[in-house]
Amino acid sequence: MLQHLRRAAYSKLHRLSLTRRLVTVLVLLVLAAYLLTTSVTITMLRGYLVDRVDADLETYIDPLAERVSAQLLEDATGQQSSSAELWLPPNSYYILLTPGERSSRTITLASRGMDDTPDLRRVDLDDDRLGTPFTVGSTEGVGTWRVLAVPLDERQDVFTGTIAVALPLDEVDSTARQLAFLTVVIGLTTMVVVGVLGWFAVRRAFRPLSRMEDTAAAIAAGDLTRRIPPPGARDEVGSLSESLNGMLAHIEHSFAVREASEQRMRDFVADASHELRTPLATVKGYAELHRFGAMTDPEEVAGAMRRIEDEATRMTRLVEDLLTLTRWDSQPEMAPTRVDLTVLASDVVQDARVRAPQRAVRLVSLDGTEPHAAPVVTGEDGALRQVLTNLVANALAHTPDGTPVEVAVGRTGERVVVEVRDHGQGLSDGTADRVFERFYRADKSRSRASGGTGLGLAIVAAIVGRHQGSVRHTPTPGGGATFRVELPADRRPVNS
Repeated sequence: MLQHLRRAAYSKLHRLSLTRRLVTVLVLLVLAAYLLTTSVTITMLRGYLVDRVDADLETYIDPLAERVSAQLLEDATGQQSSSAELWLPPNSYYILLTPGERSSRTITLASRGMDDTPDLRRVDLDDDRLGTPFTVGSTEGVGTWRVLAVPLDERQDVFTGTIAVALPLDEVDSTARQLAFLTVVIGLTTMVVVGVLGWFAVRRAFRPLSRMEDTAAAIAAGDLTRRIPPPGARDEVGSLSESLNGMLAHIEHSFAVREASEQRMRDFVADASHELRTPLATVKGYAELHRFGAMTDPEEVAGAMRRIEDEATRMTRLVEDLLTLTRWDSQPEMAPTRVDLTVLASDVVQDARVRAPQRAVRLVSLDGTEPHAAPVVTGEDGALRQVLTNLVANALAHTPDGTPVEVAVGRTGERVVVEVRDHGQGLSDGTADRVFERFYRADKSRSRASGGTGLGLAIVAAIVGRHQGSVRHTPTPGGGATFRVELPADRRPVNS
């Protein structure tokens, strides 16, 4: 039953708001502390007052015992005496004389006007309570008495037995009740004051948390720009606000990056679909002409097959470029090695001379570089080779015949630099800003069949970025375009 009540109380408390829960716990703790201190105080006060009554009893008992013995002796010898002359304590009292074996009398004396008396029959000489104060009830059942009993001295064998003196504990009980009443009134007032002040204090302390709740609700509704106002205090709430604001900034940035990525993906899919639609339409058109018998001349059929093959080759190149971009966008694991860009650039220049023997392509040293510093980087040989191949192919494709192309390699400080320069018409400012975008073509007049896929420079930017480098366009002095690639130099010794 007790466990069930405890669970019910805990469940009810748990359903309250955090503010009400803390105020309730605060009031209960204060109440428990108040009850404990009040109980201890009342107990100690009553014990002190009872000790004072016991001290009075010990003060009264000896003179009373002597006077009672003397009085009994005078009565036995025939001397004139009266019980009224007996010395009595100055407050309410009750005296009980218990005879010994040779007497059957029991004498009681009480204060005048006393209606209530202790419930005390007799105290014999063999009673364990003899000599020690003890408490008994009253005949009316409404109060208690404190009693002290001692043996009487034997005086000429007249009267033997015990004498007991009892004092009422009404004043003690009244004082304890008054103190209990005052503590209850003060306690209730204290609980109300603590509850009200605790409510306002907790509400004020939780005001930053309420702001956090409002901010979280606004963010959940879609407003990622909301931030938690700083509380102005260097406490746990202030630290939590700073942490949450930092987290919200990261979340907003992540959502912005995701939206930008999704937008790029949509543009990429749209551009890729547009690029593939033209060769597919060409292949489908020639196939339908052949199926309908519109081409009967063998030369026309051969021309159609050649066009289909060219478009298929173009789609294959486009798909390969798309796969390359997708691979580098997915942050692949690389197997880096030491790559000497001088050797790699020399190979690329030789390959370009074979593909375009009529063009002047040469390898030169970069101006202002360290003459004895080897331009060695850490990366994938095949990927870096593709970077230089794409840049040289782009220069050859977009410059007139007879225009020289230069590949300059060198090292400046902790960076290895490769520049691919041409001396053609160059790029306009608007074109230079967009030249690394996917499917962007600087020369809109070139046909898609004769032009590239528009992905070559985008692949260059993706590979260079994956190698912690940078690539940018600068005008060539005297006219033309220069693409400058910078990569971190390998710091390891050559023999490592």
